[in-house]
Amino acid sequence: MGFTRLPRLSLLFSTLLLISLASGAHAQQISSPASAGEDPQSLANRYVHEILPYWQHRLQLDEWDVHILLSRPQDLRPGTLGNIHWDRDKKAATIRVMDSSGYHTDLVAMLKDMQVTVVHELVHLELASLPVAEADRSNQEFAIDHLTDALLAADEGRAASGFLSVANPPALSR
Repeated sequence: MGFTRLPRLSLLFSTLLLISLASGAHAQQISSPASAGEDPQSLANRYVHEILPYWQHRLQLDEWDVHILLSRPQDLRPGTLGNIHWDRDKKAATIRVMDSSGYHTDLVAMLKDMQVTVVHELVHLELASLPVAEADRSNQEFAIDHLTDALLAADEGRAASGFLSVANPPALSR
């Protein structure tokens, strides 16, 4: 337990506000059913573009101009499923998410994983103003992973109400 856990706990506690802010945000209603025969890449592209504004709003990042691109696995850093680059002064960001060619799983699992990546990268954006030393990068990733899990779990609880969620992605319902 000692001092080695303090930076990780401090970062987690400093970002609890993020969860409380997101929990009261407006949830998007689900729309029409998925097009029959839509290829996985088109469906994935439509899906990530539909969930981006929802999660951007939940995380109160509405003032940011966030774009999302599907990227081939070889265009991402090895071992990653996505990344984000931002310009704080312009309040502009681009999220890259691994495209369907990098997945060897069923469609639902792929879309859920893409949602995890989008939320994870948006949490990076939310925390961008916090200074992080290179030595603390793994602690930051640990905190972001846990915040992402918490946000998605809280959102999954909304599924019973018929709101957009990990359990009921909009692209699967169109």
